Amino acid sequence: MEFWCHKWKWEYLDFPQQCLLNNTIMKTLFDYLYYRTSKFYEDWGEKNGYIAGSVVVTTSFGFIFLSLCIFAFYLFDKKINLNIIWAVIISFCILSLFFINKRKFAELTKKYRDEKHCKLKGWLVFAYIIGSVALFFVSLALCGYWVNVKI
Repeated sequence: MEFWCHKWKWEYLDFPQQCLLNNTIMKTLFDYLYYRTSKFYEDWGEKNGYIAGSVVVTTSFGFIFLSLCIFAFYLFDKKINLNIIWAVIISFCILSLFFINKRKFAELTKKYRDEKHCKLKGWLVFAYIIGSVALFFVSLALCGYWVNVKI
């Protein structure tokens, strides 16, 4: 029996129906990040900003995944190969091509049209994307794969 707080209500999670980290929260996070980055690229002047938005968001998830892989390799005292890093980055970029959908971007635009505190949320999305890349380089440095800065 496991309980999870969802929108300030404690609910019982039935494991087969709602997997690990409450799938709807992660989907909402991905959708919002996708919407904000796509909107940024369209406001910046790109005709198809939803393509760049998808690539940026899935690549940021890829950098977080790589950071976890680097810490796992360090924990098991293995040397990470540069080919693994490139393979993960390229596979996440290719994976992003499956999420490109102009209709989905139009639906998200309708959904988030009247959002409050949009400037603050935009800065938080920017911080998330920059933070995921920074986390990757910090994990490389801390584990001694980039420079010799072992703790």
